[in-house]
Amino acid sequence: MGGTSGLGRAMALGFADAGADVAATGRREHLVHEVADEIEKRGRRAVRVVADAGSRESVDAFRDRVLAELGRVDILINAAGQTFRKPTEEVTEGDWARIMDVNVNGMLRACQSFFEPLKASGRGRIVNIASLTSYVGFYEVTAYTTSKAAVLGMTRSLAVEWARDGVNVNAIAPGVFQIGRAHV
Repeated sequence: MGGTSGLGRAMALGFADAGADVAATGRREHLVHEVADEIEKRGRRAVRVVADAGSRESVDAFRDRVLAELGRVDILINAAGQTFRKPTEEVTEGDWARIMDVNVNGMLRACQSFFEPLKASGRGRIVNIASLTSYVGFYEVTAYTTSKAAVLGMTRSLAVEWARDGVNVNAIAPGVFQIGRAHV
């Protein structure tokens, strides 16, 4: 989830370069097709489907399409995320809920939806994208910081719970980087 821009896109193309077939998705159709074109130029199969981490139905439909087209799922990268900068005293409940829904609930939706196919693969892997802000505070990004700290907590719990089923769950916590400047 979240494979059409920023770090998610770079990872999707990196997997294609390493020889993987890739289903990079996001909410913006033109970006889904753009990344799929890049994956196919690398000689790999790409699944072209728009999905929204904010909707369980959308996540499940994405999973079903990936299974139908590729036959299996070995790795799930959860890179969908949003942020905004605003003084905390001005953050509305709607602002807060929107960030939590995408960054935390959306990740949980994807993990739950893909659990069975990852278990069935016999080597399922989940990589959740946390953040440097999971460990340190930055100025005026309290909602984002809180959501990414929650990502680490969820990742730790899933790692313990799903290890017995052969599903390995980890998180990476990248620092600050310029979007669009990553070499892909």
